[in-house]
Amino acid sequence: MLEFWLPLLLLFVAATVAAIAARRQRDRCLKYFHREPVLILMQSGKWLWGRFIAYPKAMELVFENPEKDPSGQTKASYVLYPPEVDAIKQILQPPPETGTKAYEQWQNELKRIANPSLLRRFRRWLWNVFNTLRDAVSQSLGMIIGTMKKTTPMGKIADADKRVGEIGNTLLGTVPNAYEPVLEKYLSKQVIVEMLEEGQVVEFAGLLQEYSAKYLLLRNVACKPALETAKEMPERFDIIFPRSKALVRHCCVTEF
Repeated sequence: MLEFWLPLLLLFVAATVAAIAARRQRDRCLKYFHREPVLILMQSGKWLWGRFIAYPKAMELVFENPEKDPSGQTKASYVLYPPEVDAIKQILQPPPETGTKAYEQWQNELKRIANPSLLRRFRRWLWNVFNTLRDAVSQSLGMIIGTMKKTTPMGKIADADKRVGEIGNTLLGTVPNAYEPVLEKYLSKQVIVEMLEEGQVVEFAGLLQEYSAKYLLLRNVACKPALETAKEMPERFDIIFPRSKALVRHCCVTEF
């Protein structure tokens, strides 16, 4: 009896873990702005702002001071769904106000990013090794599942191997897999990102902190948003660029 129920229990536990992992999965660039105030520039030129909430496939902006619109409704948030997410041009996070303790912490964080510790370098190397061996891990899971089918009553369950294979792929998919040798080499360095705007190439220089399959995260970027606000805008931002609209073109020699 145990030989029959144990594989089912393992299958149930794996499916539960995979479902939780998939639900909590967020892009590794977007997670740095999670629950932080941001400005979002859409491809159409429209500006959105609020406290940023990242989801696996969607985004939400929570308004700091919601006001009633002409219809009398007080809208507290704005949700962007996948087609709209793909139309994002930039996501800007303003730094803390100059002279505050938060601003000093932000400056210290930039220095840590530009001069990563040995521990951080080792962790990064470990992730890259895992990504390199991802296919081998997937094949090993397939062999283990095949063996379990032959040696346990699990083989009597219809589509058990297919279901376990899907669970394994989901779990592996929660680990970032966007390794690129050039971008990896430029991490923690000052780089120049190029974007095409109205037929002209526009450059943005900043510290490359992270990249993913869809985004680039640059810190301390000189930028002047064309947005009229009552509050004076800072001259530098931390910015996320969609890789479909921007690319890293140059590496600069800059000391922090």
